Amino acid sequence: MRDRYYDNTRIQEYRSCPRKFFFRHVVDWRGDGWSAPLVFGSSWHAAMDAIWPMLTKPNRGSGSKSQFDREEVVATGYTAFVDEWIEGGATHPDEMDPDEIKRLGQRTPFVAHEMLYEYIIQREEQMKEFTLLEVELPFAVPLDPEDKDLLYVGRLDKVFEYRGDIIVGEHKTTSLYSKASGFRNTFIDQFSPNSQVDGYLHALHMLYGDKAKSVWIDGALVHKTVHDCYIWIPIERRTSALSAWLWETRNWISQIEANYVVLDDKSPEGDFDIRDAAYLPAFPKNTSTCQDFARNCPYIDLCKAWPNPIGKDTPMGFVKETWSPFERLELDKIGLENPDA
Repeated sequence: MRDRYYDNTRIQEYRSCPRKFFFRHVVDWRGDGWSAPLVFGSSWHAAMDAIWPMLTKPNRGSGSKSQFDREEVVATGYTAFVDEWIEGGATHPDEMDPDEIKRLGQRTPFVAHEMLYEYIIQREEQMKEFTLLEVELPFAVPLDPEDKDLLYVGRLDKVFEYRGDIIVGEHKTTSLYSKASGFRNTFIDQFSPNSQVDGYLHALHMLYGDKAKSVWIDGALVHKTVHDCYIWIPIERRTSALSAWLWETRNWISQIEANYVVLDDKSPEGDFDIRDAAYLPAFPKNTSTCQDFARNCPYIDLCKAWPNPIGKDTPMGFVKETWSPFERLELDKIGLENPDA
């Protein structure tokens, strides 16, 4: 049974290019190897998961600085960073040679270590006022009251209370540096409008009601020499804006499911097999997104080679890996059942 748990990753992949969605989420192909930006980002998340409980109430409290061991917090965060770094396929920092360090540029554990010191220095006073409610909270909220099986799922990095408001903290790293202001405007502006942020706000309101306030983007600059550049980007939405997001999300999902219907279609006489079609009449290519930030889509050669990729073996340079929102988001923790079980 095909699940109807839709996360932002799936929806955004489809919006970018339906054929890209097909390759990644229908036949489950992803490029072999690892991505330094992705692994660094997930490792920074792991570090934040480790240190936020140490920086916020009730563990931190409102006591004096003498009760706060900054070195211990940095060490805890760095250990979590390195563990995730290795889990993501990268080399242990003790085993990295100068050539690899140079190739990775600013995205190394050594830069992350310096960043952790500066992050704590900048944030420790304000975060004493945060009451941390949840870390990596999975959620599944309805998208349509008349369709109980259709759920929007995700995971909130942090949920905390600050001066009576319930807020989502969302960690983001970037290398988009500006000498004038630290962060380039292109980084700051990308979060409004932003479907992921709007989805978090929808979930936050469903979970916490009137106390739900906003999403705070916890931006961190990743730079070889500038290690003290951090920013809060608060995002709020009117009810009408979230209603628009809800309609748009259901609209994209209806398109995805209509394409699945084509894949599942069989002729009544049994004389039609979509694998024999000259081209795939579903999940069309969006050729305006074959290049992104001057980089080719990882599936571009497959699109050139196969008008109909149904039934093809996993090509060289790719591995078969199912993107399962249920498993990645650990939705069993909130009582959902795995449709693949």
